[in-house]
Amino acid sequence: MVTSKILKMQNNKPKNLSQVLVEGYVFQLEDYIKQGWQVFQKNSALFITSTFFYLVVILTITIVDIILGRLSDNSNEWGGTGLGSMLQFLIITPLEVGFYLIAIQGLQQQSSSFNDFFKGFDYFVQLVAGSLISTIFTIVGLFLCILPGIYIGVSYVLVPLLIVDRRLNFWEAMETSRQLVSRNWFGWFLLSIMIFGINLLGILACGLGVFVSLPLTYAIWTAAYRNIAGLKYGNVQDSY
Repeated sequence: MVTSKILKMQNNKPKNLSQVLVEGYVFQLEDYIKQGWQVFQKNSALFITSTFFYLVVILTITIVDIILGRLSDNSNEWGGTGLGSMLQFLIITPLEVGFYLIAIQGLQQQSSSFNDFFKGFDYFVQLVAGSLISTIFTIVGLFLCILPGIYIGVSYVLVPLLIVDRRLNFWEAMETSRQLVSRNWFGWFLLSIMIFGINLLGILACGLGVFVSLPLTYAIWTAAYRNIAGLKYGNVQDSY
């Protein structure tokens, strides 16, 4: 029991990313899923509450946008004004990071509260910039020949975590994510497919399964990130 606790603390210690890029790392997909599930179980009430709030925000913005579109007679093909999509992007991007932060604290054996779900707004500018530029690059890649878009999309999966955990600016986070993922791109690609499958099952389970699948996927991403980079956020070992 003591040995297991010490091992977890060693895994949490922030690693030298330059050294990781040189030495590489072993991608342990099954372990990430197990660790993500354990984190979800220990924080299930908070995760489910946060997911409920997250979905309510999305639904509310969508409904208000549709109503405004009909009132103004300036609606798009979806019935809204288009401003709703922009507002969703600006609000949802930092909210999604709240799931990461709860998972990080869970892996650190630290307690979390509902307030932690909103701490992504502390990194608002960098998160929005990183998400926007990553999305643009991915879309351009998809238009070019699909495969480049898939490669780019997978390469940038660690951008939000690097911004909040290492406090990198959006461009540094994008470059670091690309370099780290490229060391074992196929492993991250398989994990991406697995994440998609988990969320699909959540949706198919009468939609209610998303209250488990959505936060679980963020916990799994965080467990994978912790394995290769360690955790700096909330870690007393505050060194790179």
